[in-house]
Amino acid sequence: MDLEQVYSLYFNDLYRYLYSLTRNHAETEDLLQETFTKAHIALLTNEIKEIKPWLFKVGYYTFIDHARKDKRYVMTNDFFEIDLKTPENIALENDAFLKLLSYLDKLKPIEKQAILLCDVHDCTNLEAANILTIKLNTLKSHLARGRKRLRELLEGEGN
Repeated sequence: MDLEQVYSLYFNDLYRYLYSLTRNHAETEDLLQETFTKAHIALLTNEIKEIKPWLFKVGYYTFIDHARKDKRYVMTNDFFEIDLKTPENIALENDAFLKLLSYLDKLKPIEKQAILLCDVHDCTNLEAANILTIKLNTLKSHLARGRKRLRELLEGEGN
């Protein structure tokens, strides 16, 4: 499979996954570009059988690398004070996906990742375990705990 096919098939899924990690469109676009650059280099020399989980894994590690680099820089709160009440951002805030992400942020990071990969992006448990480099049973435990906690949060909001 060539890069154009991979890009057209998985761009939207990978974009939503990376956006759920960064919550920043510009940063997500940078991560996508870097992910597809790495994918292009790898596809030139290797035959990848399961493209989607492999691509998500490349995206995940690209995000991890990016997050580690960002920790090197200290930013003050003044840096982030901008007017975010544009019509586009207001519409995005009302999106159900963002509401789901706000609940997922209350979970442990590994539980959030498990739910995002398995329930939002339709990865199998085995694919998700490979992406996160954990054992299958460990992933299942995190997934069950994360779903239970998410259910409790949603039920708590209804009261």
